[in-house]
Amino acid sequence: DSGVQMASLDHAMWFHRPFRADEWLLYDQMTPTTSGARGLATGSIYTHDGQLAITVVQEGLIRRERS
Repeated sequence: DSGVQMASLDHAMWFHRPFRADEWLLYDQMTPTTSGARGLATGSIYTHDGQLAITVVQEGLIRRERS
């Protein structure tokens, strides 16, 4: 037991153009902010030729479990 509670609060994906899922894709992820037991993660998924195919965003909760 890690003593940590984690949950996804919301997430979204935007598909910008057609792409092939069976070809090489690059997933670039960053966390622009964390505060008050919440974290925000954003990601960009690029095709093999550098075109932005998908944007993803997810907000999560990370806190100690109450005893």
